[in-house]
Amino acid sequence: MFQDFEEKYHYLVTHIVAGPKSGSYFIPFILLPIGLCISPSVLSRWQLASLFFPLIVAFQLHAWLCMEGLDVISVNLIQWSFILLVCHDPRSTFRRLRPSRRTLTPNDGKEEIERHIQVDYLTEAYPLNLTDRIPWVLTLLVSLRLANWTIGDISHDRKQPVKAMSRINFCRYAFFLAVQSFFILDITSTWAKHDPYFHTTGMGLDEPWQDPPRKLPSLFSLIQAMPPRVPRTAVLAGQAYACISQGGSLPIIPIVALSGIGLWPDEWSPHTWPIFFGRFSAVGRKGLRGLWGTWWHQTNRYLSIPGRSLSQALGIPTESSLGYMLQVMSAFLLSGVMHMGLIPPQPLATAMTAMEMRSFVASFFWLQILGIGIELGVLKFVGRYH
Repeated sequence: MFQDFEEKYHYLVTHIVAGPKSGSYFIPFILLPIGLCISPSVLSRWQLASLFFPLIVAFQLHAWLCMEGLDVISVNLIQWSFILLVCHDPRSTFRRLRPSRRTLTPNDGKEEIERHIQVDYLTEAYPLNLTDRIPWVLTLLVSLRLANWTIGDISHDRKQPVKAMSRINFCRYAFFLAVQSFFILDITSTWAKHDPYFHTTGMGLDEPWQDPPRKLPSLFSLIQAMPPRVPRTAVLAGQAYACISQGGSLPIIPIVALSGIGLWPDEWSPHTWPIFFGRFSAVGRKGLRGLWGTWWHQTNRYLSIPGRSLSQALGIPTESSLGYMLQVMSAFLLSGVMHMGLIPPQPLATAMTAMEMRSFVASFFWLQILGIGIELGVLKFVGRYH
């Protein structure tokens, strides 16, 4: 039985999705929280970074060699470790914002009531007590969007704390996303079922499809007028959007319900977090900047932090065009590397090698830097003559 499981697991992480093949893969996930739990009185910022970050990288490199490539989670950990250990000093500058649990009594005076209304959140610095420090660190590690954290950077801190949705509004929003995602998956899966590109090894993206089946004459007659690349790319993009938005909607409604009856802390309930996707209208207003900075999910927004840290170190104003582009370069260069981990060592149903596929995936994100740079250049040119 164990041998059968081992064979199936090996097939999964070799041909379907990249995954761990050695114990060294898991060690960095232990090292990072241990390092952050060490008091500054024991190890200074740079002592901590110079000791723990090289260890994390070394173990992860060994894991990648065993895996014959990258995977998204481990690359994400390396990048998050770099930000928390090198770019920032969470133990001295980060503050956790926690909803105040204080209740007022009838004896409280007017001044006390006004003070309580104004102070809705408690600020929690790096705890001195190890018992309090462990949950503080573990909460930070899963707060990739740094929502309800101040980090000593005014551009981030002025947006904190995040304005929470009501539970009812969140459930409506999540239900709408779930229904929308279901229809997108249904339509794109139907197309993929009848398009040979999605189940024919070595077929090119621009290779024309066969005659449409009689089951879907109207749908296919409309789409056939387009170049094959357009609907095939749209299918992949639609399924990615639907799957990601599903993960941030229907499955987490029960957690919101539990918080409503007091069985789950509000600060761990998704209705108190920033919404997963923004308004699509931002794409029309701001182009690529609106697509990636407002509409698409903001989980990887932290990848711009190294670029911001570099601009600050060089004395470049972070709000200037050059400072902004350094952040854009940081975000998309690192995002491209991370998404290379989506490709398994030996992908199925393709004539390309894994490295070729990873290069295509990464180049998609790297090209966004050029696109945003062109957008900013055009805006500056047009603004100069208006």
